[in-house]
Amino acid sequence: MKRGKFIVIEGIDQSGKKTQSLLLKNRLKKKGYKVGYISFPKYNTTIGKLVRKCLRDDKISVEISHILLSANRWEAEKEIRQLLEEMDFLVCNRYRDSNIAYGLANGLNKKWLENLDLGLPKQDLTIFIDIPITESVIRKTENRDRYERNKKFLNNVKSKYINLANKNRWFRIKGDRSKDEVSNEIWRIVERKYRIKK
Repeated sequence: MKRGKFIVIEGIDQSGKKTQSLLLKNRLKKKGYKVGYISFPKYNTTIGKLVRKCLRDDKISVEISHILLSANRWEAEKEIRQLLEEMDFLVCNRYRDSNIAYGLANGLNKKWLENLDLGLPKQDLTIFIDIPITESVIRKTENRDRYERNKKFLNNVKSKYINLANKNRWFRIKGDRSKDEVSNEIWRIVERKYRIKK
């Protein structure tokens, strides 16, 4: 059965994932495609509320944090599958690889992290928005969570993302440019890969 194309935008905190995911969704819609959108973590769910607590509370173990982040995606499994059935494209702000990059930076085992999400729908395309750590800090100066506050940790996450991008042949783009420049590069990638009608 033909399903929609599943596109995931990844990156460290404040790299512009949400902005670019929504811009891509809108551009695809303007071309006449049916487009779904989903973003993780989903804080408005039962598990999502626990995830928010984990991101604020340093006393909760990293293992529990990553189990809950995965559970938050499992909560949305039916929604994801339904969107892939009904839509031409599903654009996602953060998905399984976010848990891998942050989990590895937290010293967790890669296989263990991968197994948490085993069975969830796989994405067709991953675009990694790469920004300097200094840019992440400038973009959000207040109310930063336990990960956003730690520059050394974020730098480690970034290096894990780069390794994943190289290994899995993701598209890696420079995010410390204007919103339009980043959006246009993402559009060119999607346009070429899926032969988007002009």
